[in-house]
Amino acid sequence: MQKSYYAIIPANIRYDNDLKANAKLLYGEITALCNEKGYCWASNSYFAELYKVSKETVSRWISQLSERGYIKIEIIYKEGTNQIINRYIRIGQEPIDKKVNTPIDEKVKDNITVINTTSNTTLDIPYVEIINYLNNVANKNYRSSTPKNKALIKARWNDGFRLDEFKSVIDIKTTEWKNNPDMSKYLRPETLFGTKFEGYLNQQNKPSDDPYDNLF
Repeated sequence: MQKSYYAIIPANIRYDNDLKANAKLLYGEITALCNEKGYCWASNSYFAELYKVSKETVSRWISQLSERGYIKIEIIYKEGTNQIINRYIRIGQEPIDKKVNTPIDEKVKDNITVINTTSNTTLDIPYVEIINYLNNVANKNYRSSTPKNKALIKARWNDGFRLDEFKSVIDIKTTEWKNNPDMSKYLRPETLFGTKFEGYLNQQNKPSDDPYDNLF
């Protein structure tokens, strides 16, 4: 891949204290790759090799950027399956200051707008079903209309996870935590659907010896 394109890291990202330093650096790398085609096509493996970190670490950085609206992720699936064919990362509209001269020309911006509009109209995220399932299984009373809950679910959905996987995480962690008074309080969207989501999913109903392991 070409590495000659320059990066843009706007002030609101540079000074976002809730964002990991390397996530900010990754954002700059994404803008550099977007300068070529209007979107970033690089995989987590590519970024992991580039920064000499694990793919899981890259996934957490991308999740942070997505949750805060700094990037938009579009997943293309093989028709009729959950098999991922391509992932496109595009820069969110909010982070780039209008006064900054960006190398993405107007034609590319128009193309991004069309693609995003199509994606948004076809993307039907089952917020209600996910939260209702959590409430029923874990005996909770969370609301699917809460902006924070929706943002967490949308971030994981944009990572490529689907309804069955949300239910699996809820089942796995409810089985592990529901009867533990110290841990049952963590059966909440903030914990279940956060950046540890994939790790919880891969537990495959095998709880850790330490209930606090990988919680935060």
